[in-house]
Amino acid sequence: MDKSIIHDLDILRPKPEYVKLGGHDIDISFIPSGIALEIMSLRGELVDLTNTPKKVAAIEAGGPATVKTFDITAEICAKITEVQHKEMTKEWLLTNTDVSQLKALIEYITEAMLGSLEAGGVDTKNPIAAKPN
Repeated sequence: MDKSIIHDLDILRPKPEYVKLGGHDIDISFIPSGIALEIMSLRGELVDLTNTPKKVAAIEAGGPATVKTFDITAEICAKITEVQHKEMTKEWLLTNTDVSQLKALIEYITEAMLGSLEAGGVDTKNPIAAKPN
């Protein structure tokens, strides 16, 4: 009798890592593939808004570019938070976090997602190459 071969892909999941926000624990260690693709697309939009010193200066000055940047940042974060806690939508994040919290959250999420993608062999150094078609 032939023995079955089982490939355990669960061992590829990273160790759990959580961010605490608004009394909720948010697991940033596991980002479903579909959400990661959406985030990569939004990240590309964010890169387009910040890829020159002139664009960064416009964001720092305030106005429409700043609003658009924070809107995209909140949308990226909500892709993760809303899956785990339905009430933690983009609007919730914009209402219940300050700039420091939102910035830290996007940094944690991006770092975890890029680490996961790099482990899977995706080139994350080039945001254009990493964007879905």
